Amino acid sequence: MELYLNPSWKRIGISLSGGADSALLAYLICSNTNAEIHFTSQIRLWRTRPWQEYVADQVIEWFKDRFDHTFHVHKNLIPPEMEEPSTTLITDEYGKLKPGNRIILRSFNEFIASKHNLNALYAGVTMNPDVDFPGKVEERDDSHLEPHFVHDGIDICHPFVYTKKDWIISQYIKHDIADLLNLTRSCEGDIDAYPEVFKDLDYKTYKPGQHVPTCGKCFWCLEREWGVINAMQK
Repeated sequence: MELYLNPSWKRIGISLSGGADSALLAYLICSNTNAEIHFTSQIRLWRTRPWQEYVADQVIEWFKDRFDHTFHVHKNLIPPEMEEPSTTLITDEYGKLKPGNRIILRSFNEFIASKHNLNALYAGVTMNPDVDFPGKVEERDDSHLEPHFVHDGIDICHPFVYTKKDWIISQYIKHDIADLLNLTRSCEGDIDAYPEVFKDLDYKTYKPGQHVPTCGKCFWCLEREWGVINAMQK
């Protein structure tokens, strides 16, 4: 994996979800530049997965404590009705059919990049694991994104598109940042999908900072477990 990072850039945007991929990407960028960092954070499924917003907040605070960069945080809400698979596919400006949540995410990032005159936007999209877990994003099998291209005068960077979760986890081990990994959350299960796991835990009962179990069954949990096992064996 080659991290394309122009030393002349003054302002860099990073899409940060609170997951292991985007947190590692942010770490590598912050470790190799003194540029101003603009985190974009999407609030998703706020009724059934309200902890997601606060996991991202905790990850961002880790960076503020660790690095002397100037940080800015831009939050955006994705309406639950626009989440896949509920939403109708829409043709985006690239001519591709995409669900509403992905169009909102990309459009918000581009808006922030334009408004704050960012030099580059980064996202930590990876490939699927070698095991065919149910629920995977099919597009991730064929590295559907270019690692680096320019759109509207802004460098768009996806340095992880040819890497998998085991490589991601191995970097946490290599850089001795297990504390950051432990702050991240991959599970996308919630009370609607796994009521037996989350019971009555929703936006009315959840308290920021409280422990939330992982479902251990969704694609994202299975992928993370696969990544940890494979990374430890290398």
